[in-house]
Amino acid sequence: MRIVGGAWRGRRFAAPAGRATRPTSDRVREAIFDVLGAMALAARTDPGSPGHAALDGAAVLDLFAGSGALGLEALSRGAASCAFVERAPAALRVLRANLTTFEVGAAGARVSATDYRRALKADAARARLYTLVLIDAPYALYPAVELELAGRLPDVLESGAVVVVETSRDQAVDLPLLERVVKLYGDTRVTFLQARF
Repeated sequence: MRIVGGAWRGRRFAAPAGRATRPTSDRVREAIFDVLGAMALAARTDPGSPGHAALDGAAVLDLFAGSGALGLEALSRGAASCAFVERAPAALRVLRANLTTFEVGAAGARVSATDYRRALKADAARARLYTLVLIDAPYALYPAVELELAGRLPDVLESGAVVVVETSRDQAVDLPLLERVVKLYGDTRVTFLQARF
């Protein structure tokens, strides 16, 4: 696995062994950030566009972070910080090792070794807000996760924040956000949504 863009482009990072964690492929990650870049460009050229997806200075939340691939990619491309949420011990070890390898300090990254519900509840209680949220739950788990996300995500989103959800190809996303773009890559569906407020 490698970073595909930004300051760390080409640098390799570790992924957990086994099949419990499914890191987003380099190709899909590149496509995700290409779409985010296009959304940012559209927001800059369209004064009526709600918010923007620019990564420069973004506060990112990487739910179901696994190895941290998506959050690391965001940091490489200019995000100011990333909160990584992961509870699987093997994935956590790899995630922390990757952050050490990339020399991402406490100012740039926060790791929450907890369930996504607890993490979102704690962030809302502390009034932490994000401009970009990356969600890559295990595909089979997503339908059960979606109801909780629908109730908790709005409490941690900046106005115009972008939410990127990776699911299986046949799994549509239904969250109380504005759907902006849907892309299909092999057996993967990526849905880009935006906070309406």
